[in-house]
Amino acid sequence: NGTAGSGASSTYSVVTLSRGQRLVMDIGCEVMLRVGGATCVADSAPGLVDMTSGGTLSNGGSLTANHLYMTTIENRSLLAGSDTVKVLVRGGYTIQ
Repeated sequence: NGTAGSGASSTYSVVTLSRGQRLVMDIGCEVMLRVGGATCVADSAPGLVDMTSGGTLSNGGSLTANHLYMTTIENRSLLAGSDTVKVLVRGGYTIQ
């Protein structure tokens, strides 16, 4: 997979993904699902920390719209499951 885009910011940026694209997040990256559906991709637990509920999201779990998630372990990503997915992102990431 080639890199389609990447970024890092101290403020939130709107990132748009198409179905099948992955947003690979650096440790400490925060993401909030705004439009569409996406699932967590992780090879171990926890996948993503749900900072809104205080829980965690495991591999294959669906992100809840308007919840803020953080990556605390490397190699965590979200997979776009809708034709158009919009997320707010703060921190380092790569789109694949």
